[in-house]
Amino acid sequence: MNSRFRSTTLLLTCLAMQQALAAEQNTEGVQESQADPQVEETLVIGAQRTGDYTIITEDAEKLVETAGAMGDPLGAIFALPGVSYSESQEPAVRGSSPADNVFVVDFMPASYIFHEFGVSVFSEFILHDFQMHSAGFGPEYSGATGAVFDVKLREPKNQDLQAVVDFSMLRSGIFVESGLTENSAFFVSARRSLLDLFVAGEDLSDDGIEITEVPKETDYQAKYTWNSSDNHRLSISANGAMDNIEAVLTEEADFVRSNPDFEGDARLEEKYNGASALWEYFGDSGTEWKLGYSLLNDQENLYWGADYSQEAENAQSTVKGMLSIPVGEQFRVRVGSQYTDHDWRYEVDSLLFVCTEFDPDCDLKRAGTLEEKITLNVVESSHYVDSSWMPTESLVFDLGVQYQHNDYTDEEFVHPRAAAHWKLAERTTFSVKAGSYNRFPDLETVLPQTGNPELKSPSADHYTVGVEQELGNGWSVNVEAYYKELQNLPRAVPAEEDTNELRYVNETEGEARGVDIMLNKNRTDKWWGWFALSFSESNRTNLATDDTKEYFLDTPVIANWVMNYQMREKFNIGWRWSVRSGKAYTPITGVQENPWFEDSVLPIYGEAFSNRLPFYNRLDIRMQWDTTTFGKESAIILDIINALNYSNISERSLDYDKVSAPGDKVETIDTQGIGIQPALTYRVYF
Repeated sequence: MNSRFRSTTLLLTCLAMQQALAAEQNTEGVQESQADPQVEETLVIGAQRTGDYTIITEDAEKLVETAGAMGDPLGAIFALPGVSYSESQEPAVRGSSPADNVFVVDFMPASYIFHEFGVSVFSEFILHDFQMHSAGFGPEYSGATGAVFDVKLREPKNQDLQAVVDFSMLRSGIFVESGLTENSAFFVSARRSLLDLFVAGEDLSDDGIEITEVPKETDYQAKYTWNSSDNHRLSISANGAMDNIEAVLTEEADFVRSNPDFEGDARLEEKYNGASALWEYFGDSGTEWKLGYSLLNDQENLYWGADYSQEAENAQSTVKGMLSIPVGEQFRVRVGSQYTDHDWRYEVDSLLFVCTEFDPDCDLKRAGTLEEKITLNVVESSHYVDSSWMPTESLVFDLGVQYQHNDYTDEEFVHPRAAAHWKLAERTTFSVKAGSYNRFPDLETVLPQTGNPELKSPSADHYTVGVEQELGNGWSVNVEAYYKELQNLPRAVPAEEDTNELRYVNETEGEARGVDIMLNKNRTDKWWGWFALSFSESNRTNLATDDTKEYFLDTPVIANWVMNYQMREKFNIGWRWSVRSGKAYTPITGVQENPWFEDSVLPIYGEAFSNRLPFYNRLDIRMQWDTTTFGKESAIILDIINALNYSNISERSLDYDKVSAPGDKVETIDTQGIGIQPALTYRVYF
């Protein structure tokens, strides 16, 4: 939420609309899909320009082919050890919040890589590689205290014009690729969801939410590269996406019963457009230069209820550079800088709720209305020096430091970061990593109109230790333990205590610890797969009361079993079985009068996030038949989501149909996820 301002009220409204769509949207397999097991950083001392950048890497290809991902390159990240999902369907990594993450695409920062309902904006045909750095990442990454998702799009192939057309009830698209000159080529990808053409709004309406316009998702990616010589490459990219949905929120919706002024028409419009240019130089001696410039424009408009509205826009420009120089055969130095200018604009006429993600009773914290036109400029800059030293063939040290500053909170940070990799034996590698990190605060907590401008930036310290053992014949096992300390997190000040009208103070800290285990089988013969197991514990402490609670997004046990088998020459089958601890929730212990509305009640909550829903269990299956259609290569792909038809509970809330007055016996109702859902895709190559 660093660049997209939302009050808690708006977020609740948007999530309520998502809930009505969950049965259809989850057939995308996004919330619980897979990821490439080879995701941690690999240190290279030596030649920098190796491999074929016009094709997808073998590990990233696994990500696309995994069952349940529906071919979504980033839909697979939730099968990584330590990765859970939030209500907004964004990844929460190793006890951190989704707001703690940073996304990088082709060296440049990205702010919008997931559609509003969870699917990534990338076509499977444009991915080259994907890395997730879940803790202890190097000084080249800034603005993150959780994890870094680094996406590399492939270079266009210099070939005759070719195209791929996908058709599915859920999403269809076209991909075109061609060479232009001897040294230049391009590709274009465009996709659109088709659910609105096949499903009427009343078929999706549920629980007091009447869908009047079925959600639409569109996205496009275009890339042009010019290799002016063997050492120079210029890449120009353009990309964008859009989401929209309309609904009527009726008095039957649970959150309208507790907030009657939410009743009425609701509309969400979200879109972004971006462009970037990247120049790269690869010297014969191993020197590497990168210089990039990007423009991003994010817009989000939300309208609902009693004439409430919020229009938000963020225009962001970034200049980023990196120089990597070898010093002999055993040493390499990298220096880099990034300068980002944000221009935010808001027109807000909405309710103000003063709460954070650590407050289970946000619906009790109405703080009046806010009608403002807000403009804000923030400049962030970071600079780093990093050195890699390989004193022996079995030992590598990586030492670096990062300087970071922003002119809004006017804070300066110096972050040391270090890593070491020691090859204990021919097939055994031991590694340790450590570093300190910070990110810009959630914007609504530091704006004068909604928060406390004196609030400090959240920060964190990461420590990891791991060992990787190659077992032969494509098998390997990796075990990594981690520990995170989180500081300067915001605490919402209760209205009765907020005599200075601060709204938020830096009085929350946190810890996260755990062990991730990955048993991986690379592609050999006809099959590949992995088994990932995570054990974790994450908590947050209110420093005002010394009260420590379990973090609501922590998932103590996560297990994913992924398999893919080439049964016949033209027939492939795979599956992913995911089992994990149920979502944490706060029990409802009673019912009270609603102080803002007559004839309305609110729940009384017990100890925050002290209970858990039943274990989550889901099996997805994917089958692909390669064939021909009128002489053209084609494929038929069948995805079966939740093949066991397991009834997973996603939420437990007050049953307003049975509870209408203070003193009534507490009755709750469970919201279940989708049952078994097939999805068929037809693909043809031209």
